[in-house]
Formats: sequence, structure tokens, C-alpha cells
Amino acid sequence: MKTWIKSVQLNVASWMLVTPLILTGSIGFAEETWTGFRGNGSSQASAASLPLKWEMRGRVEGAWDIRLPGYGQSSPVIWKDRIFVTAVSGDNKETLHLLAVDAKTGEIQWQKQHAATQKVKDSDNVSRGAPTPVVCDEAIYVAFESGDLFAYSHTGDLIWSRSFVDEFGEIKGPHGYSSSPVLADDSFVIQVTHAGPSYVMALNRNDGSTKWKVDHPSQTGWSSPIVAKVGDRKHLIVNSSGSVRAFDLQDGTQVWFLDGLKGNSTASPTLWNDCVLIGSGGEREGGGPRGRGGESSTESSTSANTPANNGNSPTVAATTGPRGSVLVRIDGKGDVKGSKVVWASPKVQAGYASPLVVNDLAFFVNRTGVVQCVDMNSGEEVWNYRLPSAVWASPVAHKDNVIIFCKDGAVVVLAASREQRVVAENSISTTDIVYGVAASEGAWIVRKGRGLQRIVASPE
Repeated sequence: MKTWIKSVQLNVASWMLVTPLILTGSIGFAEETWTGFRGNGSSQASAASLPLKWEMRGRVEGAWDIRLPGYGQSSPVIWKDRIFVTAVSGDNKETLHLLAVDAKTGEIQWQKQHAATQKVKDSDNVSRGAPTPVVCDEAIYVAFESGDLFAYSHTGDLIWSRSFVDEFGEIKGPHGYSSSPVLADDSFVIQVTHAGPSYVMALNRNDGSTKWKVDHPSQTGWSSPIVAKVGDRKHLIVNSSGSVRAFDLQDGTQVWFLDGLKGNSTASPTLWNDCVLIGSGGEREGGGPRGRGGESSTESSTSANTPANNGNSPTVAATTGPRGSVLVRIDGKGDVKGSKVVWASPKVQAGYASPLVVNDLAFFVNRTGVVQCVDMNSGEEVWNYRLPSAVWASPVAHKDNVIIFCKDGAVVVLAASREQRVVAENSISTTDIVYGVAASEGAWIVRKGRGLQRIVASPE
């Protein structure tokens, strides 16, 4: 019988418990940390200061721009003075890369390479190093679209590794796998939703052993799960094409579900008070990494710059669910279609970027680059604004601002208010797509396809 834990090199029995996850609202990060996809899952930056305006001319102390050994669509993560980033390389994405980078200097401190289990021909139509890692005080945890999972110490020692493709079968579907893992209590959790047999699985983060694994309907999904606290329990909320589901974090029991959704395969869930916001890209949205070099034309023609059962087993309901983006209460049981949907709106659309909530307003960016400011209580659009280009990176909130990094390097800062106001406009130099950002004290860390860049404020 094949051993699934390939290597254990550290004594992990005395690990401290760290929970870098979002619960029922915005939580601050440990100093100098951005621990996973969208930080702690909310895209809320807690740094005392972040640059809102900068100049790209000349050299600025503290700024740097480095080339990576492969291509990646993942976001960087930060633990104190160290950045972790992933990439893939080769004609069939056969080589996986994990790098540790000094946050201040851009110097590569260490890097690791592994052979991919599932090899897929590299192209703009498939995921390319897409899942974002997650980090805590003891380790960095990594997932790749090849099905390979790794846990490394901060100094680059392999703790454990595992392949869910080896164990449970290859990823099926045209665009690959993109969901980022999450850490919750002592669990490392992955969402594997695709055209083949799908599931959600919690691993013991110390040694990689399985805590629980539950089946999920075969629904393609590239979004990432989040964790919410409901009473004295923690629930894992999983969004995939056609449904959103909540599972008990302790044992994987399905708590509630909402079926019949459309276009919800890509943007990740966002928590607000006792609700979860699910973004939809429209009825015909295909989702996934399709067209990383091009754009979909399925968005609505929103004008720009104007004001404004018992739930224990996964099933797919035959009835039609709410249309468009939807706000759902997270304290439900079983099928919540008739009881816990606060509002649904086909006019509110999310593209590849996940919705951001700040000041009781939601900020959506559709696939054509139109920002919609939406009242969270009613689902009504307050205003919309057309950006210079489309967006892959999820917007970030800092204090009362929304910072949006467009795919071509344009950066727009909007006021997080009911009054439309442009705070600043900037740009970064890139020939690759901007896929993700992380916030560190006084700096932005920007992921471009083949590079990583640190942006600081220009001297006055």
C-alpha cells in the first residue's frame, strides 16, 4: 500500500495553534503578515500605512522587482520579513516551485522544486501555479493544480507532502484547478471541485494525515473556501458552480446548502456580519482561468461612471435558485433557498476578482473592468465606475479606501463611500498580467506572471 506521507523531517508535536482565518467580520493580522489568499480571506489590510500614490521613475529605496523561475497566478503571502510565492515551469507544467523571498531586499532566501504529479500542457487556458499558499508561525503550506501538497518550515525543511491526484484521481475539466487552501485551528483544508469526483478534505496540518473527507457534487469551481464562526461552531463555506455549501469544520458534516445558482464558479465568498456574499459573473459565465490573455464578453452592459432535505449529504436540487450575486445568512440548516437568502441581484456581477466589503458597501469588479458599489443591506447599486482595464487581482481595503490593481498595471484608489470619488491613480511597469497583491507595512507586494515587485511610496 502506498504511503501518502512522503516525508517527515521535523518534530511538530509542540506546534502552537494559530488560526489565520476570517470569522464573522474583519479581523486584524499579526504584524507584517498576509497569511493566505486575500490575506485572512477578507482583503482587509491592517497596516498602519500603505502607499496610495507613487512614481515609477528612477530608483526608490525599498522598492524592488525580481524575476521568478516560472509562471504563476497565485498571490504572495507574507510572514513578518519573509514572502512566500509559488510558480510552475515546463511545457507541461512539470516543475513546481516554492520560493522564500526577503521582504525588504527581494533577495531569494531559499527555493524548492518538485516534479508535478498531474502534468498538463501549459497554455493561457489552464491554471498556471494558481492556488495561493497559506502560512502560520510554524510552516508554509502549498497546493498546486497538479494535486501536490507540501508543508515546509520557514527555513525550508520539508515537513510532509502528499498528492490528492495520486490518491483520488486526476483533475477533470478544461481549465484546471485553482482553489487556494485555508488553515483553521489545526486543520489544513482543501476544496477539490471539478468535473470529476469532487470532495472537500481537512488534513492535520502537523503531519498531513486525513481528519475527514466528504463528497461534493461534481461542480466545477475555482473559488477558495472561507471559514466562519456560527455560535460555538466553525463552518467551512464552499462555493462552486451551481451551489454554495457550509460544512462543519470539526467533522465535515454538511450544515446547509443553496442550489440552483448561476455563474458563481470563480469569485470567492466574502463574509459580512452574519451573512456570506456570493459573486456571480452572469448566466453564461464559464469561469476559471479561461482566457488569461483575453477577456470574456458575457458581462452585462452596465454603463460606466454613473451614480447610481436535512442537509447531511451533498445533493443538487432540480429547482431554480436565486439569480445573480446573492447574500445568504450563515446560520441556516439544510436547504436555505426559501429562508436565508437576504437578496439576490442579476445586475450585480463579479468577474475573476472576489467582492470586497467595507463600510457596509460591497465592491464588485466585473470581467470588463466596471466597478459596482453596492449597498449591502439592499443589494442595490449605489454607483459604478469604469477602470482602465480588466482586473484579476481581488481589490484590497485599507482604512476608507479601495485599492484596485488592474491586469495591465494600472492602479486605481477609490473612496469606500456612497459618493464616487477617485483618490489616486498609479501604474506599475509590467508585460505580464497582475494576478494578486499582498499588503505589508508601508509596501505592496505585487504578483505578476513571471515576477514579484515591491512598491513603496515615492520620497516627497
